[in-house]
Amino acid sequence: MRITEVEPILLRGTETYHAGAGGAEATDNGDWQLLVRVATDAGLTGWADVETLAPAAVAVIAGAGMSSLGFRTLGELLLGEDPLDTARLWDRLYVGSAYYGRRGLAMQCLSAIDNALWSIKAQAAGMSITRLLGGRRRDRVLAYASTLFRATPEGMEAAAKGYVAQGFRAVKFGWGVFGQDPGRDRELVAAARAALGPDRQLLVDPGWYPAGWTQPGPMRTLRENIALVQWLADHDVGWCEDFIHPERFEDYATVRAESPVPVAAGEQLATRWEFGRFIALGCADILQPDLSRCGGLSEAQRIMALAEDAGVEIVPHSWLTHLLTGHSLQLIAALPRARFVEFNVAQSALTRGIARAPFALDADGMIAIPDTPDGGVTVDEDFVNAHRAA
Repeated sequence: MRITEVEPILLRGTETYHAGAGGAEATDNGDWQLLVRVATDAGLTGWADVETLAPAAVAVIAGAGMSSLGFRTLGELLLGEDPLDTARLWDRLYVGSAYYGRRGLAMQCLSAIDNALWSIKAQAAGMSITRLLGGRRRDRVLAYASTLFRATPEGMEAAAKGYVAQGFRAVKFGWGVFGQDPGRDRELVAAARAALGPDRQLLVDPGWYPAGWTQPGPMRTLRENIALVQWLADHDVGWCEDFIHPERFEDYATVRAESPVPVAAGEQLATRWEFGRFIALGCADILQPDLSRCGGLSEAQRIMALAEDAGVEIVPHSWLTHLLTGHSLQLIAALPRARFVEFNVAQSALTRGIARAPFALDADGMIAIPDTPDGGVTVDEDFVNAHRAA
């Protein structure tokens, strides 16, 4: 079997990243979304979503490469190769893009391609990705509703009560207006805590941007980050997530050593080498590799081994389409320990329409993990074709 095509598919939507003041649902990226489709001469096809600067990523995958090694496009490096050789192809892509890649845009594209190759590998073997990763340890996992901070305490209360009504046992609020007004930050968290009640878990993702996602400005200082985790403890927060610049490993280690709440981080890290340093410095209680950024399932398998050796828990970050949720569930089923799956309740019309999946909460607030080669996820090709950008 050989790879015959690596196609980046750029989709255009009409919504923007947004959270309002009331309890109405927030919206994730609804303006652009990139997919990768890998086709083979055996008729097997793998799909994955890419979280990156979508219009630029098209050139990384299918643009014009250069003749010297290290400046090749990812698509040209894969044509004619055996898609089942995932480890070898990961190295080929990493080295072949080394001079413009290794992190960021190129790594995010590589991650998506790797996920698509694992999908093909599962189809060829007639078994789930979980079983290829080493075995199925669980059939279901607790889901947390993942959304954005609303702008008012009243909106937070209404939103939290809505997730309770849907059956969620845990909710994460992140970004939005958080960080613009310290007094309001406390009011928003307090409102969510009161609305969820003592029997449900509240997770907080303050973001490390200075004031939400819209304006540049100074980031929180080390002292301010220590103060942040200390007051969050007053509201029985399950963890504080990704609130320090991702390259400030020493700051993470310092804050974690003093934090009364668990520290979760790693969604913007990539490769076994970066995660290895993060673990060695003691930066987090919970690692959050994102399969669309960290290097894909191939690299996540290596990160999983590092975390297990160090006794650190993994909860994958998965705030995108059902494709990413599906791949993340397959990893979660193989983990020695698994607390949560992140469930994006704020999908835009664009990200929501790309793929269909049977993911639904049971009476315990848990989601069943499919044990099939497709992971239960089916791309809606009619929707994809209808939203292709020129």
